[in-house]
Amino acid sequence: MNVKDKLVIKQQQEIAYSGPLPPATEFAQYEQILNGAAQRILTLAEKEAEHRRIIENKMLKSVEIGQIFAFILIFLSLAVMAVGIIFNVPLATIPPAIVALSGLASAFIGKNSQIKESQIE
Repeated sequence: MNVKDKLVIKQQQEIAYSGPLPPATEFAQYEQILNGAAQRILTLAEKEAEHRRIIENKMLKSVEIGQIFAFILIFLSLAVMAVGIIFNVPLATIPPAIVALSGLASAFIGKNSQIKESQIE
C-alpha cells in the first residue's frame, strides 16, 4: 500500500458563545427537540439574572456598612487623640493616631489603585 491510499481527512468545528441564552438558531432547535425547552431556558436565565442582582445588592450593602464602621472608627480615634492632646497625655495619642492615619491612608491608597485599574481597562 502506498501512503496516498491511507490519507485521512479530519474536519473539526467549534462554536462558542457567552451569555445566559444560546443563539436564536440553537434556541429554536432546543424547542424542536423538546417542547417547552425554550421557555425553561428563558426562565432559567431570568432566575439567574435576579439572583445576580440580589447578590450585588447584598455586596453593596455590606460595603456601605463597612464604610460606616470605618468612619466611626477613624472619628473615635481622632476624638481620643484630641482628648489626649487636650489633657497633655502624649503617649495616649499615639495608638489612636496610628489607627486613624492608617485607616485614612488605606482609603486613599485603595481609591488610587481603583482609579489606576479603571484607566488600564
